[in-house]
Amino acid sequence: MNLLSLLAGRTKLDPHALIAIDADPDHPQHVSRSELWRRALQLRADLATAGVGRGDGVLVVLPAWSSVLDWHIATASLGAHVVCAGPDSSVDELADVLRRVRPKVVAASYPGPGRSALHDAVRRYEQLGGAVPAVAVVTAPGRVPPVDPSPYDVGAGAWLPSAPTVGMPMPEVRGDELAVAFLPELAAHRESALLRHAGDTADALGLGGDDVVLCACSPDEPAWLSLALAAVVAGATCLLEPSPTPAVVLADVTRFGVTHVVAGAELVVGLADLTVTTPTTPTVPATARDVSSWTWLGVVGAPSSTPDAVRRAERAFDLTATAMYSSPELCCPAALWPGDTAPETRGRAGGRPVGTGVEVRVVDPATGTPVAPGAPGEIQVRGHLVADSFLADPEALTQRRTPDGWFCTGDAGTVDADGALRHTGRVTADTRD
Repeated sequence: MNLLSLLAGRTKLDPHALIAIDADPDHPQHVSRSELWRRALQLRADLATAGVGRGDGVLVVLPAWSSVLDWHIATASLGAHVVCAGPDSSVDELADVLRRVRPKVVAASYPGPGRSALHDAVRRYEQLGGAVPAVAVVTAPGRVPPVDPSPYDVGAGAWLPSAPTVGMPMPEVRGDELAVAFLPELAAHRESALLRHAGDTADALGLGGDDVVLCACSPDEPAWLSLALAAVVAGATCLLEPSPTPAVVLADVTRFGVTHVVAGAELVVGLADLTVTTPTTPTVPATARDVSSWTWLGVVGAPSSTPDAVRRAERAFDLTATAMYSSPELCCPAALWPGDTAPETRGRAGGRPVGTGVEVRVVDPATGTPVAPGAPGEIQVRGHLVADSFLADPEALTQRRTPDGWFCTGDAGTVDADGALRHTGRVTADTRD
């Protein structure tokens, strides 16, 4: 199975079922499985026409819109890979990403603030000998596309994705190529690994067809794609929120009946604060406090930040919250706590490994020797959720793998006798001496 065949299967099962909702305060866009399917097929044809093929990179600089899913699915079906960058990336950041990714196509948002930054970044990239990419101008959900995309042209043309048509045949898709790479190290994962981890995540969260899933992160973060694909695998609905402030997320939960949320610790604390009335904090309207649909919260962040966030969220919203563990080189989450774990434990970054075949151990960072249960050391992970390559520096990944396949995360932690992981911070240089 691949991403395109997954979507095809879901569409055949129930073409009219919701697969995504683009949140908007006034005009939310409800996307059916059949609509996403048609969009992905049409975009695949557009990308092929633009010369995207096996092994090529596509840079996606978009907010959290459902169209980001189109780009992942269509690009992977051509054997190419997506790299997402934040829409608010600086000129320096974009120029560096262009240099390392060397994309055939860049997806840029309309309307959006990044057009001038993209132009300036491409000029710097071009001075280094890079090939100028074409630009696809992606219109915000529910908006009217620009009449003329040429202002986005950085030297190789600019185009609007074609309107989807009915009746496009299912293309033959072969191979298992690198489908996505995450900054900062361009940690790349194969399509099969993404699908396997999506299924494992859906199982770990207990997702079903009636659930609505919101990942209050940016598409350039691994958690966003993992949770979106987990929802697709489970037949659930993805809620896409491009501006996930605490007030907006809380309103979204009420408005769309959200059941599962993944968010950073800082945002979670902000959510909990909205339920507390103080002389300087206005009372949240009752309609924004009806969160009875919300049953599960995953918290990502530094180990020092998650205990308070989990504790406050459970108290404020009467739900099950868990800190999670991941690393930029791993599919997210790599570990999380089951719902029946003691509340004081669920607040600690870590948990049980997500997925069968995923192994976690802790070693002495100086010698690489496994330590006794509960003893501190460096976290090492083995299994399909580890990146298959670092695109910008393949040798760097080799240097961080042991001969028997363990990936050295550089994170510090412990593993108890029952296999539960606790992440405590980063391994310091002096512990490797």
